[in-house]
Amino acid sequence: MKWGALAETEENQNLMTALTALETKVGRRFATAHARIKWETSLVNTFTTWSVDTGHVPIISWFSRKAAGGAVRWSSIASGAHDSWIEHQAKTIKRAEWHAYIAFHKEPEDDTWIGTSAEYRAAHERIRHIFSKVGAKNLRWIVTLMASTYRVGQGAPRSWLPATYDILGVDGYNRYRYADQPWKTFTDVFGAAHNCATRKGKPLYVQEYGCVEGEPGWKAAWIRDATEVLKTWPEVVGVSYNNESGESGLDAGCDYRLDTSSSSLSAFKAMGEDPRFQG
Repeated sequence: MKWGALAETEENQNLMTALTALETKVGRRFATAHARIKWETSLVNTFTTWSVDTGHVPIISWFSRKAAGGAVRWSSIASGAHDSWIEHQAKTIKRAEWHAYIAFHKEPEDDTWIGTSAEYRAAHERIRHIFSKVGAKNLRWIVTLMASTYRVGQGAPRSWLPATYDILGVDGYNRYRYADQPWKTFTDVFGAAHNCATRKGKPLYVQEYGCVEGEPGWKAAWIRDATEVLKTWPEVVGVSYNNESGESGLDAGCDYRLDTSSSSLSAFKAMGEDPRFQG
């Protein structure tokens, strides 16, 4: 199983030094490095290139949101209005010759202001078709939905899933006490997504996961439990911890960083030492 993280930058850090600092804290190099990339940014950039050069597999979350605000609508992508930019990105990836995971606009169900589920599916299909036509075959395509979407029932994820993808993805958090949420175990958060992947015969990637502290020792216990649960879920091909403090929406006030307590950091270190997470 691939074991990785997305690291929040602190003062005087960039994405590279933030991830390196987190690796120093946990005592090993991550297998993957997660990057969120806006629509106009090249997929082959300083961070993704550095990731490959330092032995990481990039996880590229490519959004249709724009750096200056707003977004390219999914219907516009599906209509072909942005084919030249998509083709340029595909050729750049092909020339790079490195392997990566890619998720087009993960958590789309949280951005319905950009388009409908049908428009999202059509945009995803067009982008993947262009990458395939160009011959950019060094990517594995993840469709990543929110954990809560899987818990609604089978119809909810089905409405967002395009016809073709390689891996089912999920983002989820234990936000205890924030937004009036109860304490949730790793299985509470991700069990429905795991069940969906099992039914579909698809691999599952936990692309973002995190936990707040709760009562003393609870976060460490949550991470230890996640370690044991994942060892019984062979469908999961990778996990990427989200080492960030939340700023808005449901995440406002949530601190998912691994060193919020010495016990949580120790539990995560132990996770990284387990043979299951050496892929």
